[in-house]
Amino acid sequence: LKLYSSKLAPSPLKVLIFLAEKNIKDVEIIDLNLAELEHKKPKYMSIAPNSRVPALQLDDESVILETTAICRYLESIYPEPNMFGETPIEIAMIEMWYSRVTYELSTPLAHGFRHTHPHMSKMEDQNKEFGLSQRNIGVRALETFNEIIASKEFIACDKFTYADIQMATNLNFLVRLNRLELKDYKNLNDYVTQIFARPSFSV
Repeated sequence: LKLYSSKLAPSPLKVLIFLAEKNIKDVEIIDLNLAELEHKKPKYMSIAPNSRVPALQLDDESVILETTAICRYLESIYPEPNMFGETPIEIAMIEMWYSRVTYELSTPLAHGFRHTHPHMSKMEDQNKEFGLSQRNIGVRALETFNEIIASKEFIACDKFTYADIQMATNLNFLVRLNRLELKDYKNLNDYVTQIFARPSFSV
């Protein structure tokens, strides 16, 4: 297995954290230089035509794109420790919170960054008005999730799951990239600090 990755972006970092949580060591990591647009060069695009990172290339040269699809594939091969749920209610709750974090919180913050940050001008066809409106939606979501996490140790259930990788990693990247301060949302800041103290997050 070959994982085309980069520690500079949240999506590939999630897979690296997932590998570390499961202590998976037989995946070759190929680090791409995103700053030099290595992911947009023909060599990589022959593997990932959408030029997105990460990409998992199997031994038969099949390629799996998209972070969650990669992690679900790896979970099927390395089922322990379980990260996507074992009981019906665990599976449902992890899926629900993963989706809520993705679409209510992460997506607007990601659009805010991609469409307003000058460093993204070479990578995105920017629409500043759209980016600012999405950033405002993201700020309201931060306020909502700051209340949600106040009474929880983990976002989905009573253990660390893939939903926590999604939430903590995105918050750590996207809040500051939108020129916001995570410390202004105390409960979220405490949550991210706790999650990032896990050894797997030091990859």
